[in-house]
Amino acid sequence: MALMKICPVCKNEFEGGEVFCPNDGARLSTPSQMAVPDDTKGDPLVGEILAERYRILRRIGEGGMGIVYEAEHVVIEKRVALKILRDDFSSRPEVVQRFRQEAKSASRIGNPHIVDISDFGETPSGASYFVMELLDGEDLANVLSRDGTLAFERACKILLQCCRALGAAHAKGIVHRDMKPENIFLTKRDGGEDFVKIVDFGIAKMSDIETPGEPGRKLTKTGMIFGTPEYMSPEQAAGKPLDHRVDTYALG
Repeated sequence: MALMKICPVCKNEFEGGEVFCPNDGARLSTPSQMAVPDDTKGDPLVGEILAERYRILRRIGEGGMGIVYEAEHVVIEKRVALKILRDDFSSRPEVVQRFRQEAKSASRIGNPHIVDISDFGETPSGASYFVMELLDGEDLANVLSRDGTLAFERACKILLQCCRALGAAHAKGIVHRDMKPENIFLTKRDGGEDFVKIVDFGIAKMSDIETPGEPGRKLTKTGMIFGTPEYMSPEQAAGKPLDHRVDTYALG
């Protein structure tokens, strides 16, 4: 069943894979995202200290699998982002394993254009979380919805950085499988604009060589399809075996 999305402007609901409302062009949100208030009053985790070192300051985002908070290391006072697996997924071992894989996939690539993940743990209630660098900027989907078509030079600069990041991932046997504007985050670095950080390796596939456990063990069962329809290659949409070329297709 397709995930229902809602337009925040016209309030119409869409069951397909649309990212923007066909009526007014607004970026669509899931019901859970629509329900998240601008402030974080009433969130029991805000103000808590996890693992005796991460003080949660505020909620800054929510995705399909997890909620993202801004947090601060209580000793070195460094600001970080903390992604916590949603409660309704924490009791499902296969989802927890996929969440752990997101942390492992991103951290083992070691490329400046891949979001850096530095720690992993569990909340007192048993929900898994990982700690990553706090990014200041916006994703490419927001830029496109606001500015429309990018200038050729700017598009090339962003595209080349994405290619370098994916090349590093593929060299480690990791396929992202969900490349889309929402997962390309643009931040500032050394005074320059549009420094790319690729995020959300939640459905990344690691080669059998890189995946621990029994030979041939996979988190994706035959016939299961993950990704975003607008950017899927034909073989990914059909649930067929895939490799790094699906990322190249999606990026194009």
